[in-house]
Amino acid sequence: MLKYTIAFLKIHEKLLMINRQKAPWQGAWNGVGGKLEPGETPEACVIREIWEETGIVVHDQQFRGIVTWEPDKEPIQGMYVFLANISAQEVMDLPRATREGILALKDISWILSEDNFGIVPSIRFFLKHTLDETNRPVDYHCVFDGDEIVRTEVRPLHEAVLR
Repeated sequence: MLKYTIAFLKIHEKLLMINRQKAPWQGAWNGVGGKLEPGETPEACVIREIWEETGIVVHDQQFRGIVTWEPDKEPIQGMYVFLANISAQEVMDLPRATREGILALKDISWILSEDNFGIVPSIRFFLKHTLDETNRPVDYHCVFDGDEIVRTEVRPLHEAVLR
């Protein structure tokens, strides 16, 4: 089982993002999520993390795959990726500072822009495919050298992960 979850909360052509206040990726825009607690399922974790970081309750999150990465000579790590649609009423007080960072709505085109260096680097690799709900969940694999991605690969998921 992987250690982390990440969620992208979508409203029209925007995503609710958080500018992280602490490492890893301090100062970079990211989805919301966090570490699974002992005995917690990825679905329960992402619901809890969304609530803790945004105050939004979701029940219709969709599993969209996993992101795995190989940091410098460490064991492979990863996170479960979810997508949820939210309403305008849930995000009326933005931007807003929280203990985790600053929450704000960002245009998807801005997030995916090749000229945008303020986003966690792996997001540009997997987000477009993740947002297309007709795509089957896959493993988006990244190999890092420091903070730089040196190789990416899209791999099929094993059936056990899809259950």
